[in-house]
Amino acid sequence: MTAGRYTPEALSVEIDPHLFVVFGGTGDLARSKLLPALYRLLRSRDFSDTVQVLGVASRDIADDEYRRLVRDALSEAGHDVDDDWLGRAVHYQSLRHGFEALAARIGQIEDAAGLGGNRAFYLAVPPDVFEDTVEGLGKVGVVDGAGWTRVVVEKPFGVDRATGSRLNQLLHRWFAEEQIYRIDHYLAKETVRNLLALRFANPIFESSWTRDRIDSVQITVAEDGGIGTRARYYDSAGAVRDIIQNHALQIFSLVAMEPPVQATAEHIRDEKVKLLKATAAVRRSDLVRGQYTAGRIGGEDVVGYRDETGVAPDSLTETYAALVLHVDNWRWKGVPFYLRAGKRLATRVTQVSVVFKEPPVSLFSVVDECEMHPNVFEIRLQPSEGFALSFEMKVPGEGYVLQTQRLRFDYDEVFGELPDAYETLLADVMTGDQTLFVRADEVEEAWRIVEPALDTDEAPEAYPAGSWGPPGADDLLARRGDRWLTPVI
Repeated sequence: MTAGRYTPEALSVEIDPHLFVVFGGTGDLARSKLLPALYRLLRSRDFSDTVQVLGVASRDIADDEYRRLVRDALSEAGHDVDDDWLGRAVHYQSLRHGFEALAARIGQIEDAAGLGGNRAFYLAVPPDVFEDTVEGLGKVGVVDGAGWTRVVVEKPFGVDRATGSRLNQLLHRWFAEEQIYRIDHYLAKETVRNLLALRFANPIFESSWTRDRIDSVQITVAEDGGIGTRARYYDSAGAVRDIIQNHALQIFSLVAMEPPVQATAEHIRDEKVKLLKATAAVRRSDLVRGQYTAGRIGGEDVVGYRDETGVAPDSLTETYAALVLHVDNWRWKGVPFYLRAGKRLATRVTQVSVVFKEPPVSLFSVVDECEMHPNVFEIRLQPSEGFALSFEMKVPGEGYVLQTQRLRFDYDEVFGELPDAYETLLADVMTGDQTLFVRADEVEEAWRIVEPALDTDEAPEAYPAGSWGPPGADDLLARRGDRWLTPVI
């Protein structure tokens, strides 16, 4: 490994031989994300002869046809496909033949490959078949193998606190919590993972990470795209369920949590839950909902949300949400956390902006042409990952004219290409590391916080596609004397 550069081999670890079962193995998620990430992981870390892959779906096709589907998916992702690996390691089972047949097939593959009963089940299935899938696995006994068993669950984790709790109860009927991996791919981004190192390995930041030094924190999850082909899901979900309850609150919890006792999965997740428990449920007065109308993005005219294919013409679903969170603990009392997420915004960016307090006495405020700005620490998660710190400098010449400058760190400039988020999470599943996965009580606390923002009959405020959201979001901050910071890419 070259010093300062990331290579997959440098992060290679030992894993147990096991069977990796993908429910929804013919679906879009499996083809576009999961299978390419799995193949990249297995090949780059030399796990190809350690893991057998079994695709499971409702389609009644043979192994060879499924292998062609996998091959096409890998080729579209830019991989040179090892056909020998496909032939010896990739299998398919249709659920049309029932879970008993699936159990028998699992046993056959394990016996032939000498896997020893270690199994990972990845549930890349729609919410409406999730319960039947979990119950089917439990009733035929495949969750009780001779080795370890792990189950990976894709969001959404319910649609409110009650359904999230029922989902947890269903999972716990057949799996222990240490077997459950609730996946949120945002948590695998290097910048998110590095938040712990940034805060707790650098006293210059941790000593400033308090209400005495920080004025406010902004978390922006902006997408310039629309809903694509997801109208059926999105029109029943909206921005609060789709982004705020999971991605945004996960970022929030890592930014604001207390130092863990140790850097272990359970200690880190303990502190995230403590932070969420100290956070008050959002007040309706601290919430703004929006819905995009027709506009122009990147030189292209786009239709409004209600004109998207599959969306009800009178839909009240929000495509944008902005809210204020308040944390009632010693570190953050009085510091507002502003969260916003939306579609068809000006650009695609996910960023945390930590706004520091201005000096208690400004030496330069009375000087002509001297405008001061607060220091801002920017944590950028996408489209490129990195950090930036803005600070004030004097412009050369007579008098005191200040100018804001930025110190930047970009991951790709230092480490080159970073690991894919799904690749990272799959590696953690295989090694049994739950640090980047969501625990049951996290799910329920997150739903508690956003519950007042769900299922409102109020019409969302319109905003044109290509803007930064509705005017009400600006007013939400203005009444506190704050303003949204435009992310700098």
